[in-house]
Amino acid sequence: MNIEQKIEDEILSKLTQETCKLLNQKKKELSELSWQIGESNTDTDFSNLSKECCNIAFKNINKIKELSLEISIPDLKLKFKYKKKIISKKIELKSTKSINSKIPGSMIKSLDPNIWTIMCCRADKKDKIEVRYGRYFIGMEISVYEKFQDRSPRPSLNFNKFQKYDEKPKIAITTMSKSFWTDYAKSAVKRVLEPQQYSWQDDLVKEIIKIVLKDPKKFKDI
Repeated sequence: MNIEQKIEDEILSKLTQETCKLLNQKKKELSELSWQIGESNTDTDFSNLSKECCNIAFKNINKIKELSLEISIPDLKLKFKYKKKIISKKIELKSTKSINSKIPGSMIKSLDPNIWTIMCCRADKKDKIEVRYGRYFIGMEISVYEKFQDRSPRPSLNFNKFQKYDEKPKIAITTMSKSFWTDYAKSAVKRVLEPQQYSWQDDLVKEIIKIVLKDPKKFKDI
């Protein structure tokens, strides 16, 4: 048995879904977590509760006698042990205050779009708290008015795009492609042609367009 392939193709998806399911059963505990210390946001409490649920989830879904799991935080750093082999994986943990809000994502340059992710909507009311899951890229969103970032682009994460705990895991993977740059370019042009909220970046894009239009032959081989 190829245990690495087994973990990647089957176990991780089930483990993430089961952990998400168990977290949704702990809305009281989630409502009592500390999400902020002073002016700093922290998900340490969420990581600890997720770790507890992940340990139980592993016992629920594991069918391989010789396979064990150690979990550390922050996020869920997974160390699978099978005979003498160790396989390290990770489940990303995210949170947002509102079901309708988006949060800044990770930088594209360092991003693994296929990493399994659990996201908590930590609403003010206990009955509004919800936890969803899925591969990271499922929750990614680039708006039609997206601005350039100061470093590598950081597509937002949208809670509503992730899967509910009772939905079958979407195991398909994606690759980071040039489509991201196309999306950002389309956003830049749209901000110029259909302006809504001014940014200095709009002036930069206008100047670039003027340079291209002035001598289009110079750019024909791009």
